[in-house]
Formats: sequence, structure tokens, C-alpha cells
Amino acid sequence: MARDNESQSLREYGNRRKRYKRIRNFIILVLIIAAAAAGISYFIYINNKSYHEFKVIKTTEISGDTAVGYLSYGSAVIKYGHDGALAYDKTGKVLWNESYEMSDPITDICEEYVVIADRGGTAIHIFNNKGEVGSITTLYSITDVEVAHQGVVAVMSEDGEKNHYYLYDQDGTNLVDKANTVNNAGYPLDITLSNDGTKLVIVYMSVTTGELISNVTCWNFSEVGENYTDNFAGNFTSPKGVLVPKVVFLNNNTFCSYKDNGFLLFSMRELPKVIKEITLDGAIKSVLYNKDYAGFVLESKDGSSKHLMLYDLKGDLALDKPIDFDYSKIYLTDSEIIIYNNTGCSIMKMNGKVKFKYTFDSNITGLYPINNLDRYYLVNETGLSDIQLGD
Repeated sequence: MARDNESQSLREYGNRRKRYKRIRNFIILVLIIAAAAAGISYFIYINNKSYHEFKVIKTTEISGDTAVGYLSYGSAVIKYGHDGALAYDKTGKVLWNESYEMSDPITDICEEYVVIADRGGTAIHIFNNKGEVGSITTLYSITDVEVAHQGVVAVMSEDGEKNHYYLYDQDGTNLVDKANTVNNAGYPLDITLSNDGTKLVIVYMSVTTGELISNVTCWNFSEVGENYTDNFAGNFTSPKGVLVPKVVFLNNNTFCSYKDNGFLLFSMRELPKVIKEITLDGAIKSVLYNKDYAGFVLESKDGSSKHLMLYDLKGDLALDKPIDFDYSKIYLTDSEIIIYNNTGCSIMKMNGKVKFKYTFDSNITGLYPINNLDRYYLVNETGLSDIQLGD
């Protein structure tokens, strides 16, 4: 009998432990769900919040000559000019300061790498978050450059008779020299390099047929591309009279060719393939792009209205929004549309909701995100201000 009572007590103890664990696990689950719901609600609130004022956290005096331009660089900003480039972090501290001499600096950025080259000259400088990591001197005059995420640089140049393009490693090693394959392609208008540095697209303008056409020409320098003659991966010719002034890789396997009346979206994991072609009715005022969208600002034929249009990576229309802002600059970040002129700005989310619209008391020359939330760099001719948006 004692053994039966002892066995029953053990069973009851075991059952109580199981009930306690079930209750404890249920409470933990409820708390996790509640925390997740609160986090989601806060995320939705923050991403749909509108701001009406701002405060200046800190202003840093900008040194050196007048800037040719600025680049958003993660949570930093890069000022570049004719005599050098500086990178400032969000506290105004100079991360690096590098000197060079250029008549017409042009730039490209991919993740942590930045390239600055002298258009019409022969100098190329490559930077990352620690400063300059390499420099290249080309044989011929530079017309365009692009950089990949590991510092590989694509260069288009000309010698007066031929067009040349090269791929260089950041230490100056010449990886690809394909000058002899493009002599008869036409005049190069733009180049774009994939993020991994293995795929190159060049658009050429040609009038050899008696009428203007554009040739979008693709190369693949990966192991797959070695199976093709001269790494040539494909070519697409526009209809007669259609100009394609710009090409850009949106991500490593998708690129967009902007024509004067729309765009073609291509996939290119190995060989290029058209995803979708969009033809628009109206004048294209600006082109926009990031890793998720390709877009335009389309102006009506009489100039009375403008529409901001974004398309996703399938070529489907994601946003069609009229804009009444007379801007000098418009661009996409990863999550926002930033529009400004020298006196005001408008910041929108990708769904078209206006996040912040403001008219400033003094002229500005740039507006760049710091944290994709509520902090921005506000740039004028003499200073770089860290601002925080508020109600």
C-alpha cells in the first residue's frame, strides 16, 4: 500500500511539473507574440510617420575647394572636387582625406567601394572606408567608369579613332582588355558593371545604317562567359530612331536600359534575357533606380504636369504619383524618394506617402540619409549639418 501511495505521489508530481511547463511555455509564447506585435506596430508607425520640423544636431565646416558633388556612403557622406575627396561620418569627423588633381571628376559607388576618375584625363582613384586603396593611370582618355563591390573597376576610354574598355583590379592589374572587339560597334553612351564585377553592359549609338540605332551589348567574364567567343553574351538593337542613353545594373543579375521613350528590363544571371519592355507617352525628365525599382519622372507634352513612376523587378508598375515639386535633384535610397532644390525638399516613402516637406531659410546643395529613419545630412556651400526630423 505504501508503494502505491508513493507511486501515486510521483505521478501527481510529474503531472504538476508538466502542467507548470505548459503554463510557463504558454506565457512565454504570449509574451513573444505580444512583443512581436508591438515591434511590428512600432515599425509600421515609424515608416508611416510624417514630420514637419527638424533640429540641427551638429554642423561641420566643409574644408577644401568648392565641391563638384557629394555621394551618400552608408551612414557617411563623401565630398569630391577637383583637388581631392573627403569622407565625413555622422558626427562630422573626417574619416579620410585624399588629394588628387582632376579637371572633370566623375564617380561611381558600389557598397563600400568608390571610384573617382578624371573624364578626359587618365587618372583613376579607388577608395573604401579606410581611404584610398588603389590608383590607375590609363593609356587613353577616360569617358566613363564603374566599380564593383570588391573594387574591380570598369573603364571606357577612347584614343580618337577607337573605343577601348578595360577591367582593372584595385591594385591596377589589367584583368580585361577588349579594345579590338568594339571598333565597329558605334559610339559608346554608357556602361554598367554588375556588383560582382563579372558582367559588363555597354550601350552604343550607331548611324552606320543611315539611321540612328542603339546597341545594348553584354559581356560575361565569369567562368560561364569563358565558353563564349570574347566573352560576348548577347546584343540587343533598338528600333530605328530610338536612343538608349543609359544602362544600369539594379542588382547583380538584373539591369535596365533606359530609352528615350521608356525602358527594357533584363535578367542576366549568365546570358541577358528581356523581362519586360515599357514604352511611355511623354517626355522623360529624370531616371531613377535602386536595387528594387527602376523609374522615371515623366513630364506631359505641354510641360504642365509631372508624374513619378516606379516599376518593380518584374516590370510591373508599383507607383504612379503626380509631383508638383520643381526639383533640381531626385534620387532613390533603399527605402525613400528624395527630392530637393536649392530652397526646399520633399522626402517620400516608396508607396508615395510624403514623409517630410520643407522650405529652408537658406540655400542647400544636398540632402542625404544617415539612418533611413529620421536623420539626414543637409549640405550647403560652407557646412555639413546632421539634422533630425521632428513633429
